[in-house]
Amino acid sequence: KKFTTLYFLCRDLLSKAAHYDWGLRAIKSVLNVAGAMKRDEPELPESAILLRALRDFNLPKIVADDLDIFYGLLGDLFPGIDVPRKRDMKLEGIITECIKEAGLFAEPEFILKIVQLSELLAVRHCVFTMGPPGAGKSSTWSMLAKAQTKDGRKTTVIDLNPKVTSTNELYGFILLATRECKDGLLSNKMRFLANMPDNDPKWLILDGDLDANWIESMNSVMDDNKLLTLASNERISVKPHMRLIF
Repeated sequence: KKFTTLYFLCRDLLSKAAHYDWGLRAIKSVLNVAGAMKRDEPELPESAILLRALRDFNLPKIVADDLDIFYGLLGDLFPGIDVPRKRDMKLEGIITECIKEAGLFAEPEFILKIVQLSELLAVRHCVFTMGPPGAGKSSTWSMLAKAQTKDGRKTTVIDLNPKVTSTNELYGFILLATRECKDGLLSNKMRFLANMPDNDPKWLILDGDLDANWIESMNSVMDDNKLLTLASNERISVKPHMRLIF
């Protein structure tokens, strides 16, 4: 009841940011996170587990102007409960090293954003990073990839801009005259990652403006089917160790 009340209130009281989603898909993701926390720490009361899942999973997407309202709602619904954020100090140390090696400043906010991205990637196979130019989107995912590689999880990253080609050239198409299948840029890279033999993290970065033309065809990739179906009827599945970052 507290869970659904929070989402109803968030929908009514927070700003109408385009990326906010208080629907069923968002609820399922938080339940997955809470379930994993429950298995890790069965001694914690359920209200504390739910508070931590709702707070830590939603904070990365809440814009700065809405943070006070969001914290206020959590405080009203879960009075007197204060659960510290679960921190991986080893990973944070490696991230700090990677930031300094790249000649950047290891600001606490920057480190937090990288950690939040890693927490989201642990539970979602498609994640959006958003913000104006120069906000640090590319630096965030590239630092996380370097830190994971340093931590013994070699992260393969393929970065492409979906706006540089037409939708046909992105996904592939069939030449009507000859019935010949032409492979697309995205389908080629996605198949390459899916066919790699190891289970280390594989990321496909789609680094470009979102528009309905190309993102519409990603619906079945982003939902629980995790399948890209091509014009040739070939199906490429997103493996458990693969992630797509938009």
